[in-house]
Amino acid sequence: MAQTTTCRLNAGGSLVFAPYDGLSLAASDSLTTVQVSCTRNGGPRTLDISLAISPGSSGSVSARRMVRTSAPVDYLNYGLFRDVSRTAVWGFTPGVDTMTNSLTIENGATAVSTFTIYGRLPAQQNVYAGDYSDSVVLTLTP
Repeated sequence: MAQTTTCRLNAGGSLVFAPYDGLSLAASDSLTTVQVSCTRNGGPRTLDISLAISPGSSGSVSARRMVRTSAPVDYLNYGLFRDVSRTAVWGFTPGVDTMTNSLTIENGATAVSTFTIYGRLPAQQNVYAGDYSDSVVLTLTP
């Protein structure tokens, strides 16, 4: 019998920001959580799970931007972070800007680990009113 641990990413929902006010002096912050559930059938009791987040449409994790979904085209800068103070950018380079949680799983059982993604819209961006969006890819590495 093979010893395996299988994990599943449960990306609950989107990261949603409050309506953006370009005249506000304060950044707009938001957060969301992602859960990972792992089931163990033999093998090591402790598992390190890393979560990486792609750069999205901008191609850069340090300069993410959402695109306005109607004409004229416009961009709204945003960031995704690993810490509540929003200083550690969340990216996709293992050991550099990803997040790793350790999970202890009893044999034959399932355990859950939660990752919190902190988002920020910088203040005073001169953008058109409208709906903005971006898509990122979450990659789980057990």
